[in-house]
Amino acid sequence: MTSHGHHSRSTTSLHGDGHGDRHQRSGGRESKYKPSSKNGFTATYSSQLPTEPVSFLFSVNEYDVSYGNSPAPRDQWDNILPPLTKNGYRLADEAPVFRYRDGIISKAPEYVWRRLIPGQPGGIYRQDENGRFVGQAFNYRAHSIFACSPCLPFIVADGDISLYNSYMRHVGENSAPPYVEDSARCWHMLHFDHNNGISQANGESYGRPWVAGRNPSWVPSLVPKVFKNHTEPQTLSRGLSGEISIVIGLMAFHSPLRRPGWVFEQRWWEQNSWQGPSSAPVYYPPQADAAPRGFLVHVCLDFCHVPGVPLDHFSESYHTEQKSIIGTFEAQGAWVRDAGTH
Repeated sequence: MTSHGHHSRSTTSLHGDGHGDRHQRSGGRESKYKPSSKNGFTATYSSQLPTEPVSFLFSVNEYDVSYGNSPAPRDQWDNILPPLTKNGYRLADEAPVFRYRDGIISKAPEYVWRRLIPGQPGGIYRQDENGRFVGQAFNYRAHSIFACSPCLPFIVADGDISLYNSYMRHVGENSAPPYVEDSARCWHMLHFDHNNGISQANGESYGRPWVAGRNPSWVPSLVPKVFKNHTEPQTLSRGLSGEISIVIGLMAFHSPLRRPGWVFEQRWWEQNSWQGPSSAPVYYPPQADAAPRGFLVHVCLDFCHVPGVPLDHFSESYHTEQKSIIGTFEAQGAWVRDAGTH
């Protein structure tokens, strides 16, 4: 058995850190919207959902934030932001792992999320009955998501924000401030692509700052009322989808403080429907001057690389296929269907 340090370095270099690139959209997925006019977009829609099982592993870890002796940073409207320096965050060293398989959520006790080396990305590791690591799951996607205030409901950054300094652009700005280093991550306000009544959440501020269609059954339970659609009354909402790590993060705000996986233990997300409270989470920051609350959501493929086994032992086509199955569902399915839809 290799040491934890060597194991982490080798598997991370093979899989990447799962945290994308600040200059690209997570996973390289292009928006399904194509400009049709100067001010509008046209959606493309396909009903071809994956025929293979959709399965993945995920963990949710809550950030502990601190501003030290400095005042909390604020956006251009004076909303309090999370820390903009990486030393303002702490994560638990370990978090439980859950499995999604075709709409069924269950604990995955054979896996655990761990950060093996301080300052390096964590991962989802398989362990034997003695607690020894025997493999690392292949990364798919990771996001940091924070609820800041009623006026700034959600901001999202690619990857684990505790590893990077960060910044938030003013509305209308298209580039990072000149004082920001290249490795810094940008915070984006939550936006949605619209796909035939399905709201596709993304963390890159493309699409629209409101959901698709009217009367979504998951507002305000997962998305605050401020995101309601007042421009398309003829379209009925069909569900919430998009980048799965963001959707999982939205659900996690129903969990009590310091217990981010609690909502999934209750199986409030089951059969691709929300079965929890219809009201907004009581664990959002209570007022505008409260400290933001946020999570790291890490999603991995439901199989792992075993140390000592050559990587070419794993079929590259199978690895790509599993990513494609999840990505296709993100783009064409609904992680949370609206009541009365299929």
